[in-house]
Amino acid sequence: MALISSLIFACSVNIDAFLVGMSYGIRKIRITIPQNLLISLISFAGTFLSLFLGRQLLFFLSSSLMEHIGGVILSGLGLFYIIKSFFHKNGDLHVESLTVTLPLREILLLGSALSLNNIGIGVGASFSGILLAPTAAVTFLTAVLFLFAGNHLGSAPLLRFLSRYADLVSGVMLIALALYHL
Repeated sequence: MALISSLIFACSVNIDAFLVGMSYGIRKIRITIPQNLLISLISFAGTFLSLFLGRQLLFFLSSSLMEHIGGVILSGLGLFYIIKSFFHKNGDLHVESLTVTLPLREILLLGSALSLNNIGIGVGASFSGILLAPTAAVTFLTAVLFLFAGNHLGSAPLLRFLSRYADLVSGVMLIALALYHL
């Protein structure tokens, strides 16, 4: 039963990793395995700490504040891509043979945003008695899997027609995700 609770928790906190991966895949930005692991590790660290320190954090910060901070970061990234779509020709970037990877600064921002979104949920889950070790392990593995799957799905031929509007679609997806959390 504890593993099922851990899996449900991990899936719920990592849905946004899937959507973020997909939004980058649509723009033909490949998230490499080391980048995926780093983003997932940062997200995992925030989730782990929130589960571990949940009761103490609640006395100082509301769980919704952490979700709001993560939502603001995702909104900022989304707004950046929407604005970029009006000033940049996406068609030049999204050639079949060209794949772009993420710079370290953006990897750290994404990991932090996903981590902050998970902190609010982790604090709440810590009150329910969810087990730390299995939940932490399953959360990390789910983050890696969801980010990978979303990134590959976003670059699938079925979504190729979106490449002309990739930055705009990606920005809207990130803002929608942020609004959902806010």
